[in-house]
Amino acid sequence: VNFCENDLASGFLQKYKINVPEGQNAANCEGCSITMELIFEGEAWLSIAFSEDGKMIGSEAVIGIPGSIPQKYMLGGYDVSVIQLMPEEQQTLTDASITATNGQTIMKFTKLMSEPGEIEILFGDNEFLWAHGSDATLAYHGNNRAAFSLDLAAVGVAAGEEGATNPTDPPVEVEDNRGNVPNAIQGLGGGQDCTVKFCENELTTGFLQKYRINVPDGQDPETCDG
Repeated sequence: VNFCENDLASGFLQKYKINVPEGQNAANCEGCSITMELIFEGEAWLSIAFSEDGKMIGSEAVIGIPGSIPQKYMLGGYDVSVIQLMPEEQQTLTDASITATNGQTIMKFTKLMSEPGEIEILFGDNEFLWAHGSDATLAYHGNNRAAFSLDLAAVGVAAGEEGATNPTDPPVEVEDNRGNVPNAIQGLGGGQDCTVKFCENELTTGFLQKYRINVPDGQDPETCDG
């Protein structure tokens, strides 16, 4: 499955995909993980944090500092002195790296979505935060940060799950103004209403599927006959 992409800010791109082990499914998964890449146009430390309320304090972050390996931290406040490295037994990232070359910084890692005592990454709405520094020394980020919402409900998965799809435009900070169209139909097109216009799904390179749900006049998707 291809990576989904999300522009965090000008010159700062997030790429991500969900990995479901063979024999598991997204609804009730043991060992599901998320792979992320952060690509920043500049040379600086990078961070992505997982939050329950969209606020920095109390969140848990992956921070990458060029010259070292990205690791997991607890965010206890705004000062660097209260950014605490998680214990060794919680340093469970795999394929973690950060490189800063030719004016660009790239951080990569894979993280389990559910880990004991940590904020869970959900197959649904999540509150994340991003931040980056002005150089490679970990320090206060100033205005180089923001919170954002990311719905992973319709994101395609890699490996184990049959019938997985990859939305063309995964919803980020989307206002829900779609009336009472059921969530199952809303989710078909990554947040689009597929009863109004065609949704799209790239099956593989050069092979595109387009589809639409047709609801007769006087019917609604909840109790549709015909």
